[in-house]
Amino acid sequence: MALTNFILTVAGVSAVVLLLRSDVKQSATVFRRNVKHIRKWLEEESANAPK
Repeated sequence: MALTNFILTVAGVSAVVLLLRSDVKQSATVFRRNVKHIRKWLEEESANAPK
């Protein structure tokens, strides 16, 4: 019984990973783009801040 549950769990997790893999790639691309924008904004803000 435990072995069957383990096999079903592994199969379920594998299916979810396969479904999410493309979403993760897209999310990673968007995240990287957002980080670049945020870094640019921070640099602009620090450059504009009075010293």
